[in-house]
Amino acid sequence: MSRERLFEPFAGWLIRPEWAARVIAGAYDTKSPAERREIVSTNSYSYLGVTRSAEDLAPGDDADEADLLRRGADTLTTILDAEAFAPTDHAALFAYRLTYAGHSQLGVVGALAVDAFHDGRVLTHENVRPNRAKLLSGHLQQVGATSSPIALTRRPDPAVAAVLAVATEREPQVHHIVEEVLHEVWVLDEHESIAVAELLADEPVYVTDGHHRSAAAIAGSMERDEPAFQRTLAVLFPSDALRVEAFHRRIPDTLGRDPHALEALLADVGDLTEVGTLEEARPQQPREVGVYHQGNWWKLVLPEPETDSPVGLLDVELLRTNVIRDLLGIDELQPDSGADYVPAPNGIDEVVRRCDEDGRIGFVMYATSIEELMAVADANELMPPKSSYVAPKPRSGIFLRVLGTGATSHLDPS
Repeated sequence: MSRERLFEPFAGWLIRPEWAARVIAGAYDTKSPAERREIVSTNSYSYLGVTRSAEDLAPGDDADEADLLRRGADTLTTILDAEAFAPTDHAALFAYRLTYAGHSQLGVVGALAVDAFHDGRVLTHENVRPNRAKLLSGHLQQVGATSSPIALTRRPDPAVAAVLAVATEREPQVHHIVEEVLHEVWVLDEHESIAVAELLADEPVYVTDGHHRSAAAIAGSMERDEPAFQRTLAVLFPSDALRVEAFHRRIPDTLGRDPHALEALLADVGDLTEVGTLEEARPQQPREVGVYHQGNWWKLVLPEPETDSPVGLLDVELLRTNVIRDLLGIDELQPDSGADYVPAPNGIDEVVRRCDEDGRIGFVMYATSIEELMAVADANELMPPKSSYVAPKPRSGIFLRVLGTGATSHLDPS
Protein backbone atom coordinates (compact mmCIF):
# COMPACT_ATOMS: atom_id res chain seq x y z
CA MET A 1 0.00 0.00 0.00
CA SER A 2 1.50 3.33 -1.04
CA ARG A 3 1.96 6.09 1.49
CA GLU A 4 0.31 9.47 1.19
CA ARG A 5 2.55 12.21 -0.11
CA LEU A 6 4.36 14.12 2.61
CA PHE A 7 3.14 17.53 1.40
CA GLU A 8 -0.14 18.15 -0.37
CA PRO A 9 -1.63 21.30 -1.87
CA PHE A 10 -4.60 22.63 0.10
CA ALA A 11 -7.38 25.16 -0.40
CA GLY A 12 -5.86 27.71 1.92
CA TRP A 13 -6.79 31.26 2.83
CA LEU A 14 -4.39 34.23 2.74
CA ILE A 15 -4.51 37.48 4.66
CA ARG A 16 -5.82 40.39 2.59
CA PRO A 17 -3.21 43.18 2.19
CA GLU A 18 -5.42 45.79 3.85
CA TRP A 19 -5.77 43.60 6.96
CA ALA A 20 -2.18 42.42 7.31
CA ALA A 21 -1.07 45.05 9.82
CA ARG A 22 -3.96 44.31 12.18
CA VAL A 23 -4.07 40.51 11.96
CA ILE A 24 -0.53 39.17 11.52
CA ALA A 25 0.99 38.42 14.91
CA GLY A 26 4.53 39.16 15.96
CA ALA A 27 6.76 36.35 17.19
CA TYR A 28 5.05 34.82 20.26
CA ASP A 29 8.25 33.79 22.04
CA THR A 30 9.85 37.22 21.85
CA LYS A 31 7.09 38.87 23.88
CA SER A 32 6.35 38.70 27.57
CA PRO A 33 2.82 37.75 28.69
CA ALA A 34 2.21 41.38 29.65
CA GLU A 35 3.19 42.54 26.16
CA ARG A 36 0.91 39.98 24.54
CA ARG A 37 -1.98 41.05 26.80
CA GLU A 38 -1.47 44.67 25.79
CA ILE A 39 -1.57 43.81 22.08
CA VAL A 40 -4.76 41.76 22.42
CA SER A 41 -6.48 44.37 24.60
CA THR A 42 -5.85 47.13 22.06
CA ASN A 43 -6.34 45.17 18.83
CA SER A 44 -9.30 42.79 18.68
CA TYR A 45 -8.13 41.48 15.29
CA SER A 46 -4.63 40.38 16.32
CA TYR A 47 -4.11 36.65 15.78
CA LEU A 48 -2.47 36.60 19.21
CA GLY A 49 -6.03 36.69 20.51
CA VAL A 50 -6.72 33.38 18.77
CA THR A 51 -3.64 31.60 20.16
CA ARG A 52 -3.56 33.02 23.71
CA SER A 53 -2.55 30.70 26.56
CA ALA A 54 -3.00 30.72 30.34
CA GLU A 55 0.16 32.73 30.93
CA ASP A 56 -1.31 35.55 28.83
CA LEU A 57 -4.18 36.09 31.28
CA ALA A 58 -4.27 39.23 33.39
CA PRO A 59 -3.72 38.85 37.14
CA GLY A 60 -6.99 37.80 38.72
CA ASP A 61 -8.37 36.32 35.51
CA ASP A 62 -9.04 32.68 36.43
CA ALA A 63 -10.19 31.51 33.02
CA ASP A 64 -9.83 27.76 32.54
CA GLU A 65 -8.82 25.94 29.36
CA ALA A 66 -12.39 25.91 28.02
CA ASP A 67 -12.61 29.69 28.51
CA LEU A 68 -9.30 30.22 26.70
CA LEU A 69 -10.45 28.13 23.74
CA ARG A 70 -13.79 29.94 23.65
CA ARG A 71 -12.04 33.32 23.58
CA GLY A 72 -9.74 32.12 20.80
CA ALA A 73 -12.72 30.94 18.75
CA ASP A 74 -14.50 34.25 19.32
CA THR A 75 -11.47 36.19 18.09
CA LEU A 76 -11.23 34.05 14.95
CA THR A 77 -14.95 34.62 14.34
CA THR A 78 -14.36 38.38 14.58
CA ILE A 79 -11.52 38.11 12.03
CA LEU A 80 -13.54 35.93 9.65
CA ASP A 81 -16.62 38.16 9.90
CA ALA A 82 -14.42 41.06 8.81
CA GLU A 83 -13.37 39.01 5.75
CA ALA A 84 -9.72 39.62 6.63
CA PHE A 85 -8.70 36.39 4.86
CA ALA A 86 -9.36 35.57 1.21
CA PRO A 87 -9.64 31.97 -0.08
CA THR A 88 -7.31 30.88 -2.84
CA ASP A 89 -9.00 29.85 -6.09
CA HIS A 90 -7.43 26.37 -6.20
CA ALA A 91 -5.70 23.85 -3.95
CA ALA A 92 -2.06 24.90 -3.91
CA LEU A 93 1.30 24.87 -2.25
CA PHE A 94 2.75 28.28 -1.40
CA ALA A 95 6.22 29.79 -1.68
CA TYR A 96 7.02 31.70 1.52
CA ARG A 97 10.06 33.97 1.87
CA LEU A 98 11.22 35.72 5.03
CA THR A 99 13.88 38.43 4.81
CA TYR A 100 15.57 40.08 7.79
CA ALA A 101 18.83 42.00 8.19
CA GLY A 102 20.21 40.80 4.86
CA HIS A 103 19.26 37.17 5.53
CA SER A 104 16.63 35.48 3.36
CA GLN A 105 15.02 32.03 3.56
CA LEU A 106 12.59 30.66 1.00
CA GLY A 107 10.39 27.67 1.75
CA VAL A 108 7.23 25.77 0.81
CA VAL A 109 3.96 25.85 2.77
CA GLY A 110 1.61 22.90 2.45
CA ALA A 111 -0.56 20.36 4.26
CA LEU A 112 1.74 17.88 6.00
CA ALA A 113 0.68 14.24 6.47
CA VAL A 114 0.37 13.57 10.22
CA ASP A 115 1.13 9.88 9.59
CA ALA A 116 4.64 10.98 8.62
CA PHE A 117 5.41 11.52 12.32
CA HIS A 118 4.83 7.78 12.81
CA ASP A 119 6.56 6.35 9.74
CA GLY A 120 9.89 8.18 10.11
CA ARG A 121 9.45 10.81 7.43
CA VAL A 122 9.16 13.63 9.99
CA LEU A 123 11.80 13.57 12.73
CA THR A 124 11.42 15.46 16.00
CA HIS A 125 14.16 16.32 18.47
CA GLU A 126 12.66 18.20 21.43
CA ASN A 127 10.65 17.31 24.54
CA VAL A 128 7.20 18.87 24.89
CA ARG A 129 5.20 19.95 27.91
CA PRO A 130 1.98 17.91 28.04
CA ASN A 131 -0.25 20.76 29.25
CA ARG A 132 0.77 23.01 26.35
CA ALA A 133 0.27 20.22 23.80
CA LYS A 134 -3.17 19.49 25.31
CA LEU A 135 -4.26 23.13 24.96
CA LEU A 136 -3.15 23.23 21.33
CA SER A 137 -4.96 19.98 20.58
CA GLY A 138 -8.14 21.49 22.01
CA HIS A 139 -7.44 24.59 19.92
CA LEU A 140 -7.61 22.57 16.70
CA GLN A 141 -11.06 21.25 17.54
CA GLN A 142 -12.63 24.26 19.25
CA VAL A 143 -11.11 27.06 17.17
CA GLY A 144 -11.19 24.99 14.01
CA ALA A 145 -8.24 26.40 12.06
CA THR A 146 -4.46 26.51 11.99
CA SER A 147 -2.40 29.54 11.06
CA SER A 148 0.99 28.84 12.70
CA PRO A 149 2.92 26.50 10.38
CA ILE A 150 5.11 23.81 11.92
CA ALA A 151 8.60 24.70 10.66
CA LEU A 152 10.59 21.90 9.02
CA THR A 153 13.93 21.58 7.30
CA ARG A 154 15.72 19.14 5.04
CA ARG A 155 18.88 19.20 3.01
CA PRO A 156 18.73 21.49 -0.04
CA ASP A 157 17.07 20.21 -3.21
CA PRO A 158 18.07 22.07 -6.40
CA ALA A 159 14.95 20.85 -8.22
CA VAL A 160 12.62 22.35 -5.61
CA ALA A 161 14.68 25.55 -5.60
CA ALA A 162 14.32 25.81 -9.39
CA VAL A 163 10.51 25.64 -9.22
CA LEU A 164 10.39 28.26 -6.47
CA ALA A 165 12.78 30.53 -8.38
CA VAL A 166 10.32 30.69 -11.28
CA ALA A 167 7.30 31.20 -9.02
CA THR A 168 8.91 34.05 -7.07
CA GLU A 169 9.54 36.04 -10.24
CA ARG A 170 5.81 36.87 -10.15
CA GLU A 171 4.19 39.49 -7.96
CA PRO A 172 3.61 38.10 -4.46
CA GLN A 173 0.10 37.76 -3.04
CA VAL A 174 1.40 38.84 0.39
CA HIS A 175 4.12 41.45 0.90
CA HIS A 176 4.21 42.77 4.45
CA ILE A 177 6.80 43.76 7.06
CA VAL A 178 6.25 42.58 10.64
CA GLU A 179 8.78 43.63 13.28
CA GLU A 180 11.44 44.34 10.63
CA VAL A 181 10.90 40.97 8.89
CA LEU A 182 9.58 41.05 5.32
CA HIS A 183 7.06 38.26 4.66
CA GLU A 184 6.25 37.38 1.03
CA VAL A 185 3.90 34.68 -0.23
CA TRP A 186 3.27 33.35 -3.73
CA VAL A 187 0.51 30.89 -4.65
CA LEU A 188 2.02 28.13 -6.80
CA ASP A 189 -0.01 27.15 -9.84
CA GLU A 190 -1.36 23.62 -10.14
CA HIS A 191 1.59 22.35 -12.19
CA GLU A 192 4.15 23.85 -9.79
CA SER A 193 2.28 22.54 -6.75
CA ILE A 194 2.16 18.97 -8.04
CA ALA A 195 5.80 19.08 -9.13
CA VAL A 196 7.00 20.24 -5.70
CA ALA A 197 4.75 17.78 -3.86
CA GLU A 198 6.30 14.93 -5.87
CA LEU A 199 9.83 16.17 -5.21
CA LEU A 200 9.18 16.26 -1.44
CA ALA A 201 7.84 12.71 -1.31
CA ASP A 202 10.69 10.67 0.15
CA GLU A 203 13.57 12.31 2.03
CA PRO A 204 12.98 12.72 5.81
CA VAL A 205 12.40 16.21 7.17
CA TYR A 206 13.23 17.64 10.59
CA VAL A 207 11.05 19.77 12.87
CA THR A 208 12.88 23.01 13.70
CA ASP A 209 10.02 24.83 15.43
CA GLY A 210 6.60 23.67 16.54
CA HIS A 211 7.05 20.50 18.58
CA HIS A 212 3.96 21.30 20.67
CA ARG A 213 1.94 21.96 17.50
CA SER A 214 3.22 18.63 16.16
CA ALA A 215 2.09 16.80 19.30
CA ALA A 216 -1.29 18.54 19.05
CA ALA A 217 -1.68 17.50 15.40
CA ILE A 218 -0.89 13.88 16.28
CA ALA A 219 -3.44 13.92 19.11
CA GLY A 220 -6.04 15.57 16.87
CA SER A 221 -5.56 12.99 14.12
CA MET A 222 -6.24 10.19 16.61
CA GLU A 223 -9.29 11.88 18.13
CA ARG A 224 -10.89 12.92 14.83
CA ASP A 225 -10.85 10.71 11.74
CA GLU A 226 -11.96 13.45 9.33
CA PRO A 227 -9.50 14.02 6.46
CA ALA A 228 -8.84 17.60 7.58
CA PHE A 229 -7.32 16.33 10.84
CA GLN A 230 -5.00 13.88 9.08
CA ARG A 231 -2.87 16.76 7.81
CA THR A 232 -1.50 19.89 9.43
CA LEU A 233 -0.12 23.24 8.28
CA ALA A 234 3.67 23.23 7.80
CA VAL A 235 6.49 25.11 6.07
CA LEU A 236 9.68 23.48 4.82
CA PHE A 237 12.95 25.41 4.46
CA PRO A 238 16.28 24.10 3.12
CA SER A 239 18.81 23.57 5.90
CA ASP A 240 21.43 25.85 4.35
CA ALA A 241 19.02 28.81 4.59
CA LEU A 242 18.34 28.57 8.32
CA ARG A 243 19.82 30.78 10.99
CA VAL A 244 19.78 29.06 14.39
CA GLU A 245 20.13 31.14 17.54
CA ALA A 246 20.14 30.34 21.24
CA PHE A 247 17.38 30.20 23.82
CA HIS A 248 18.79 31.65 27.04
CA ARG A 249 17.60 30.16 30.33
CA ARG A 250 16.26 31.76 33.50
CA ILE A 251 16.07 29.29 36.37
CA PRO A 252 14.67 29.85 39.90
CA ASP A 253 17.15 29.55 42.77
CA THR A 254 14.87 27.60 45.07
CA LEU A 255 17.32 27.81 48.00
CA GLY A 256 17.79 31.56 47.79
CA ARG A 257 21.54 31.38 47.50
CA ASP A 258 23.54 34.58 47.56
CA PRO A 259 26.00 35.11 44.69
CA HIS A 260 28.99 33.86 46.69
CA ALA A 261 27.29 30.59 47.58
CA LEU A 262 26.23 30.10 43.97
CA GLU A 263 29.76 30.83 42.79
CA ALA A 264 31.20 28.16 45.11
CA LEU A 265 28.77 25.56 43.78
CA LEU A 266 29.35 26.44 40.12
CA ALA A 267 33.10 26.17 40.62
CA ASP A 268 32.60 22.48 41.42
CA VAL A 269 30.85 21.92 38.07
CA GLY A 270 33.44 23.31 35.65
CA ASP A 271 35.96 26.05 35.06
CA LEU A 272 34.44 29.25 36.45
CA THR A 273 35.72 32.79 36.01
CA GLU A 274 34.17 35.89 37.54
CA VAL A 275 34.00 38.66 34.96
CA GLY A 276 32.90 42.24 35.13
CA THR A 277 30.74 42.64 32.06
CA LEU A 278 28.27 40.89 29.82
CA GLU A 279 30.70 41.01 26.91
CA GLU A 280 33.28 39.08 28.90
CA ALA A 281 30.66 36.50 29.92
CA ARG A 282 29.18 36.05 26.44
CA PRO A 283 29.91 32.49 25.19
CA GLN A 284 32.17 32.35 22.15
CA GLN A 285 32.20 28.60 21.52
CA PRO A 286 30.46 25.38 22.59
CA ARG A 287 30.49 24.49 26.33
CA GLU A 288 30.83 28.15 27.37
CA VAL A 289 27.90 29.61 29.34
CA GLY A 290 27.46 33.11 30.72
CA VAL A 291 25.91 33.11 34.22
CA TYR A 292 24.13 36.12 35.76
CA HIS A 293 22.85 36.52 39.32
CA GLN A 294 22.10 39.65 41.33
CA GLY A 295 24.34 41.94 39.30
CA ASN A 296 27.22 39.46 39.03
CA TRP A 297 28.59 37.81 35.89
CA TRP A 298 30.61 34.63 35.51
CA LYS A 299 31.79 32.57 32.56
CA LEU A 300 31.32 28.84 33.12
CA VAL A 301 32.99 26.18 30.98
CA LEU A 302 30.83 23.07 31.19
CA PRO A 303 32.54 19.71 31.75
CA GLU A 304 33.46 17.44 28.87
CA PRO A 305 30.57 15.15 27.90
CA GLU A 306 30.88 11.58 29.12
CA THR A 307 28.79 10.12 26.33
CA ASP A 308 28.67 9.77 22.56
CA SER A 309 24.91 10.33 22.57
CA PRO A 310 24.09 13.29 20.27
CA VAL A 311 21.82 14.89 22.87
CA GLY A 312 24.39 14.32 25.61
CA LEU A 313 26.92 16.40 23.66
CA LEU A 314 24.72 19.51 23.63
CA ASP A 315 25.34 22.53 25.86
CA VAL A 316 21.65 22.69 26.81
CA GLU A 317 21.76 19.08 28.03
CA LEU A 318 25.09 19.50 29.85
CA LEU A 319 23.65 22.54 31.63
CA ARG A 320 20.36 20.76 32.38
CA THR A 321 22.01 17.75 34.01
CA ASN A 322 25.09 19.26 35.66
CA VAL A 323 23.65 22.56 36.87
CA ILE A 324 19.86 22.86 36.64
CA ARG A 325 19.13 19.33 37.90
CA ASP A 326 22.13 18.33 40.02
CA LEU A 327 23.03 21.76 41.43
CA LEU A 328 19.73 23.62 41.64
CA GLY A 329 17.50 20.57 42.11
CA ILE A 330 15.08 21.52 39.32
CA ASP A 331 13.62 19.18 36.73
CA GLU A 332 13.44 21.43 33.68
CA LEU A 333 11.26 18.90 31.85
CA GLN A 334 8.35 19.38 34.27
CA PRO A 335 5.70 22.02 33.46
CA ASP A 336 5.95 23.51 36.96
CA SER A 337 9.76 23.81 36.94
CA GLY A 338 9.64 27.62 36.89
CA ALA A 339 12.11 27.69 34.00
CA ASP A 340 11.75 30.68 31.69
CA TYR A 341 13.32 31.13 28.26
CA VAL A 342 14.46 34.24 26.41
CA PRO A 343 15.21 33.92 22.67
CA ALA A 344 18.49 35.44 21.54
CA PRO A 345 16.83 38.09 19.32
CA ASN A 346 15.39 39.68 22.48
CA GLY A 347 18.92 40.43 23.65
CA ILE A 348 20.82 39.51 26.78
CA ASP A 349 19.75 42.80 28.35
CA GLU A 350 16.26 41.26 28.50
CA VAL A 351 17.66 38.29 30.43
CA VAL A 352 19.23 40.70 32.91
CA ARG A 353 16.08 42.81 33.23
CA ARG A 354 13.85 39.83 33.99
CA CYS A 355 16.36 38.29 36.41
CA ASP A 356 16.67 41.56 38.29
CA GLU A 357 12.87 41.64 38.58
CA ASP A 358 12.33 38.16 40.00
CA GLY A 359 15.71 36.94 41.29
CA ARG A 360 16.12 34.06 38.85
CA ILE A 361 19.57 32.95 37.71
CA GLY A 362 20.31 33.71 34.06
CA PHE A 363 22.23 31.36 31.77
CA VAL A 364 23.40 32.79 28.45
CA MET A 365 23.82 29.97 25.94
CA TYR A 366 25.85 29.29 22.81
CA ALA A 367 23.54 28.37 19.93
CA THR A 368 22.81 24.75 19.01
CA SER A 369 23.71 24.17 15.34
CA ILE A 370 21.36 22.79 12.70
CA GLU A 371 23.77 19.85 12.29
CA GLU A 372 23.46 19.03 16.00
CA LEU A 373 19.67 19.26 15.75
CA MET A 374 19.63 16.81 12.84
CA ALA A 375 22.00 14.41 14.61
CA VAL A 376 19.69 14.27 17.65
CA ALA A 377 16.65 13.62 15.46
CA ASP A 378 18.47 10.96 13.41
CA ALA A 379 19.34 9.15 16.66
CA ASN A 380 15.68 9.30 17.77
CA GLU A 381 16.66 11.31 20.85
CA LEU A 382 15.03 14.38 22.40
CA MET A 383 16.53 17.69 23.49
CA PRO A 384 15.30 19.67 26.50
CA PRO A 385 12.54 22.20 25.71
CA LYS A 386 13.59 25.41 23.97
CA SER A 387 16.98 24.12 22.84
CA SER A 388 17.16 26.17 19.65
CA TYR A 389 15.59 29.29 18.19
CA VAL A 390 15.34 29.43 14.42
CA ALA A 391 14.94 33.01 13.24
CA PRO A 392 13.19 34.67 11.59
CA LYS A 393 10.05 32.72 12.43
CA PRO A 394 6.92 32.19 10.35
CA ARG A 395 4.06 34.29 11.70
CA SER A 396 0.49 33.48 12.59
CA GLY A 397 -2.17 35.38 10.67
CA ILE A 398 -0.72 35.03 7.16
CA PHE A 399 -2.04 31.59 6.19
CA LEU A 400 -5.24 29.94 7.34
CA ARG A 401 -6.02 26.25 6.99
CA VAL A 402 -9.67 25.63 7.82
CA LEU A 403 -10.68 22.44 9.67
CA GLY A 404 -14.44 22.87 9.51
CA THR A 405 -15.06 22.67 13.27
CA GLY A 406 -15.60 25.21 16.05
CA ALA A 407 -15.42 28.74 14.69
CA THR A 408 -15.09 27.39 11.12
CA SER A 409 -17.92 24.83 11.23
CA HIS A 410 -19.74 26.85 8.56
CA LEU A 411 -16.82 26.58 6.14
CA ASP A 412 -15.55 23.76 3.95
CA PRO A 413 -12.32 22.21 5.33
CA SER A 414 -9.14 23.15 3.48
